[in-house]
Amino acid sequence: MPITITESSAQHWALRFVGVATLAGVAVYFASGAAPSTLGKITEACTLAIAAIALNLLLGFNGQISLGHSTFAGLAAFTAGYSVNAWHWNPWLSLLISCAVCFAFGMLVGLPALRLKGSYLALVTLAVAFVWPTVARKFLNQTVKQSTLTGMKLKPPTWTGLANNRADRATFLFWLSIALLIVAYGIVRNIRKSRIGRSLVAVRDNETAAAVMGVNLPLTKTITFGISASLAGLAGWLTAAQLTTLDENSFSILTSIKYLLALILGGAATLAGPVVGAFVYYFVDNLLKTNAPKWNFLPGQLSNGPVASFLLGAVVVAFVFIAPTGFVGLIKSQTRKIAIVVPRPLRHKAVAEASVENSKSP
Repeated sequence: MPITITESSAQHWALRFVGVATLAGVAVYFASGAAPSTLGKITEACTLAIAAIALNLLLGFNGQISLGHSTFAGLAAFTAGYSVNAWHWNPWLSLLISCAVCFAFGMLVGLPALRLKGSYLALVTLAVAFVWPTVARKFLNQTVKQSTLTGMKLKPPTWTGLANNRADRATFLFWLSIALLIVAYGIVRNIRKSRIGRSLVAVRDNETAAAVMGVNLPLTKTITFGISASLAGLAGWLTAAQLTTLDENSFSILTSIKYLLALILGGAATLAGPVVGAFVYYFVDNLLKTNAPKWNFLPGQLSNGPVASFLLGAVVVAFVFIAPTGFVGLIKSQTRKIAIVVPRPLRHKAVAEASVENSKSP
């Protein structure tokens, strides 16, 4: 018989505290003893998680399919890199500008969502992702006059006590990526728990019923696209802060597919799904790229080709059959056998007041 835990009760908050404390302990452990290369990998995983969170707001909660989020990340990275190196802007100012540019461009790209949905909307965003590398190449050739764009080379602020060397810079980017991940998660969580979040889900489930209930469909769709694009720009800015150089291939259609895979593996329409999926995807992919070429058990030409990509694809296909709702869905289904979190019951006074109000209404 599973244990029943009421939402926001003392037991529930205790479980939350234990979870947060465990994650904080793991972060401190890595920051204090891990090599710069390991911290760099965790930073890249956090960047992927931020992009997956951005896509989850649009696809998971609002039901709008986008295959072009790599364009928003690339636009933010190029905006940040160029403004810092060419115009000598403050990197933190470039963060705000990059997110604002992505928000505006996201609303522009979201305009087709007012009339298109499903595969047709996915085709539009896919076209945007295909066009971006060409635009980026033209920008590099005509503006930067070279084939790459220098990253921001973000230095640790003096108040952190960290020096501008490889190890301390990796530590700073590690904590910065975690902070930005928490910000992105907090934004999406607050939106989802608010009245706006309920409107997003209503639009996803049934647009006609949502419109009848008073949801402004055009405003909801375009604003959601803009916020999602802005969060993807946050991931792009962080990439520009970490990488030494950027080119037109830094944010290709494969990057958008990576965002989508991270979301699906973790569990769409869940708050923790994008984060879990991003870390699982990144480290499984890294593990296969490191070790798969050494494995000789694959038959024929498979052992001589892109073994890691082949195995990763096989793992993804197998996992979709095993856990169609993602890692978070799988974990929830197993933990429900031990404990179930139920919503708080309505207070009798609140129910009585609601009944009185309903009786007064015509």
